[in-house]
Amino acid sequence: MTNAIGWDELIDGNMITAVYTMFNTAILGNGLIIVILFCVYQFMLYQKTQNVTLMWITGIFFASLYALSSFVEVFSSQIIFFILVLELAGIVFLWIVGE
Repeated sequence: MTNAIGWDELIDGNMITAVYTMFNTAILGNGLIIVILFCVYQFMLYQKTQNVTLMWITGIFFASLYALSSFVEVFSSQIIFFILVLELAGIVFLWIVGE
């Protein structure tokens, strides 16, 4: 008999791992849930502040905390890095052109 996904981690007392396992398995299983959360966070931050520099700085914090976690997936970290590079390119463009 098989249990629900993430149930074994929940029984062991690892609530964060259980939730991550459940969502990660539901969405293609390659860490895409972290990328979706990152993109939603970045979008909401831009809508509220209209500041690309703030997005990049908090994105670096998010990426570094994600890199230190035990949930790191190569696919998701590459996408997050690509988004941060695009944000940095936007910042440099605004420095050169001016606002």
